[in-house]
Amino acid sequence: MYFIKKNEEASRKIVAGFIVLLIVSFLLMGCSTGDTEEGNGAEAKEAVDKNEQAIRAVIEEEFNGPDEEYKELLNAAMEAQVSEEYMDDYEAYLESPEYQALMSYIEETYASYFTENGYNHFINSTPAFMYSGFEQDYELTPSAIEITQNEAEDTLYDISFQVAYTDGNGESSDYHFEGSATVPEEGKIGKIEYLDGYEDGLHQALTNNE
Repeated sequence: MYFIKKNEEASRKIVAGFIVLLIVSFLLMGCSTGDTEEGNGAEAKEAVDKNEQAIRAVIEEEFNGPDEEYKELLNAAMEAQVSEEYMDDYEAYLESPEYQALMSYIEETYASYFTENGYNHFINSTPAFMYSGFEQDYELTPSAIEITQNEAEDTLYDISFQVAYTDGNGESSDYHFEGSATVPEEGKIGKIEYLDGYEDGLHQALTNNE
């Protein structure tokens, strides 16, 4: 009888110990899952922040202007292209110091914010410095920049901003831009587009005042 009771007590202790072990295991798993989810959430937020920073930087670079250094390099490259040395040899022009200086400046300004394909698209199709190539006296200032991650697509961001255009007479006009950007890699834009209207937009205003 003594041995039976002793065995029962031992069994109860084993069962109780097993239950305690299970409880501790579940608690540890819960903490681990929570830590993982918290960590993933922090990483996701950091990625979004870097993506938004890249988009904002491109908008500010493009619309804080005009960029006088770009204008000087552009004018030098254009003069070189029509010179006797390069007029009939476009391949030689592409290797000229003037053209290389222009392309290096564009790359230094924008390349770090883009994927390789995104950068090529931006300088050839958007294109970069589109609002800095005018000879008139003017100033551009961006403001109210809003960047929102699209709810349906994580890599897509909706963007909107204002640009104040002040002409040589000191008269100012505001232009509202809307567009989108895709960011397939953390902090690297694949494509960015923005429009403010064609016939009555900023680019047309700059063209009309040339």
